[in-house]
Amino acid sequence: MTSRRRFLQTAGCLLVPASGLAVRAAVGAQPDLPAVAEVVLDRSEPGLARGELVAQATRTIIDGRPVQAVTYNGAYPGPLLRVREGETVQLRLVNRLDRLTNLHFHGLSIPPGGRADNIWIQVPAGESFEYEFVVPEGNAGLHWYHPHIHGATAPDMFRGLTGAILVEGNLDFEQGLDCDDRVCVLKDVTVEGSTIPDHHPMAWSAGREGDWLLVNGVRKPVLRAGKALVRLRFLNASNARYWRLRRSDGEPLLVIAHDGRYLESPQALADVMLVPGARAEVLVALRGSDPVDIEYLPTARRGMTFTAEQPILTLLPPPTAGRIAIPDKLVSWDRFRPDDPSFEREVLLSLFNICGRFMDSNRVDIRTRLGAREIWRIRNVDIMDHPFHLHTWHYEVLDVNGRPRPYRARHDMFNMREGDTTRIGIHFTEHTGRTLYHCHFAEHADRGMMAVLQVE
Repeated sequence: MTSRRRFLQTAGCLLVPASGLAVRAAVGAQPDLPAVAEVVLDRSEPGLARGELVAQATRTIIDGRPVQAVTYNGAYPGPLLRVREGETVQLRLVNRLDRLTNLHFHGLSIPPGGRADNIWIQVPAGESFEYEFVVPEGNAGLHWYHPHIHGATAPDMFRGLTGAILVEGNLDFEQGLDCDDRVCVLKDVTVEGSTIPDHHPMAWSAGREGDWLLVNGVRKPVLRAGKALVRLRFLNASNARYWRLRRSDGEPLLVIAHDGRYLESPQALADVMLVPGARAEVLVALRGSDPVDIEYLPTARRGMTFTAEQPILTLLPPPTAGRIAIPDKLVSWDRFRPDDPSFEREVLLSLFNICGRFMDSNRVDIRTRLGAREIWRIRNVDIMDHPFHLHTWHYEVLDVNGRPRPYRARHDMFNMREGDTTRIGIHFTEHTGRTLYHCHFAEHADRGMMAVLQVE
């Protein structure tokens, strides 16, 4: 297959028109999409997966060049944690930094205390901590991990302390899904010489965006598809950049999941926007022989760094057409009933604060009970957008400014546009404990745009 493609690239003058020559030459000059490195897991004991993450400053490779960064296990982006529903995960975090660190398992519905998704744990420099949790049923999908030390998270995330989590399950629709399945970590970075420079003052007010747009650590890679249907699992691991994506050929992207939760049926969208921390899984059908680009589109928000529309990933179809089967139905789930909430409350977002108060880990901002169904009316009274994240529980967006969404979905990330009022429905099931809700611009959260939720 490789030899045939290389022959067509070099002898294309006999086989394709001039425009095709230019396309193939461009594709030949692009790097291949690298697979994300994975956490090595010991599964010698049935039902148990043991692994290790080492946080350290190290020289790593970013877009083919050595760069001093902050990494997990020396990888950029951080290694994929591939786990299974129902198994127990024991993950040892080794801190080789010169400062505190910890882990947040973003998107996993696991306890917010103990040794699970406990962001109140702080691992001192030179020490280690072993996290342990059971991956619950219903968590199959794409999630991620990153540090969550209040006031000090943004610089470490920007320099590389982020990684994807893929939970494997037994979903009926996947049995007939014959596709090329890829995890794509979207991250922007600025490199000067061989280092990633410190935050500049304006980055803290607007959120930091980088100059390079990377997919799995490289710019504009090529995915040489093994099948005519490609499943792209996108993670926006950026501090503040919005990634709005579309196909270059005008065909829709078929969205099957948001934020690690599958939809009831695929949704055909002209473009898909991922705010910082968001995930989306899409199906891309390659019905012809021409390459298809996934394009980045700029999204207007106050304080953004303007980045021109550009391709970020090229999909090269397989040399022979293959079977494309798109499922009609995905999964069923209990929808939130907006006519029967236990409680309704209002949450105000403004710069660096929530409801007029800055983060105080000793204060409980919202107190509720296990089993409660609540509607939160989130009003963004600031002059810029804020991506809203709730730990532990997913929510449904009921309406924005009184208008319902085009389709029902469960989220742990949603963009709150300046001046908008968004109603979300939350069912506080399974877990109790103390956790957080906040803006997911890492810089805003560090500066105090975060609050404490207690479920009893």
